[in-house]
Amino acid sequence: MNRILMIDDNPMEHFIALKLLKNTGLFDNTKHVTNGLETLKFLEQNLTNTEELPDVILLDINMPDINAWGFLDQYKQMHQRIGKPIDIYIVSSSIDADDMLRSKKYPFVKSYLVKPLSTDILIKIYNDRAKA
Repeated sequence: MNRILMIDDNPMEHFIALKLLKNTGLFDNTKHVTNGLETLKFLEQNLTNTEELPDVILLDINMPDINAWGFLDQYKQMHQRIGKPIDIYIVSSSIDADDMLRSKKYPFVKSYLVKPLSTDILIKIYNDRAKA
């Protein structure tokens, strides 16, 4: 099963992602949240419940409750206790080279992708998972 979780505070990004995910049919289960802190709590509560955990997280950088860097720092503390690998992709409108370089400091971040999300990006993510 391919479960994908999108963390983004912009409802329009979720709308676009829903349409693309439906059209591609690549991911069996999708979840969309606007709050990174709640997602961290969910992950902590389901560390060994692999059926509930996503396979992929699409993470926006700028969010009001916790930004991507805060999320990744907290995720770093728990990721080795999680019952399965979760591939994290930063999906941002930022083209700042510093953001791109900073994302490479986290070994579980698979790639830094620039918005808008597209069918090609989803296919790339799916194919990367299939190769793993």
